[in-house]
Amino acid sequence: MKIKKVKSLIHSGIAVVVAGFILSSCTCKIKDDQLAKLAELRRQEKSLNSEIADLQTAKARVDRELQTRTTEYNDCDGRRDIVKQRLSAWPNIWPDYTPEP
Repeated sequence: MKIKKVKSLIHSGIAVVVAGFILSSCTCKIKDDQLAKLAELRRQEKSLNSEIADLQTAKARVDRELQTRTTEYNDCDGRRDIVKQRLSAWPNIWPDYTPEP
């Protein structure tokens, strides 16, 4: 009976010691170089987010300018078609106009 109690106490003691090692090794602490790296990465993130916002603004500006140029091109193309049509009927450019004799 005493042997069983001694074995039980030894097993319990070993279990407590192992559990203590496992629990104490699980607490990770951030080291100074890791903290510095984290701060640097956060600064880079802010910088990149700012750069992304600037580039999105520039892209929007370029898109607006492209839309303006496309509208100008379409207007010019329409005017050119009108001129071509009128030139093809050169002597009678104004069909609804009859000069007075």
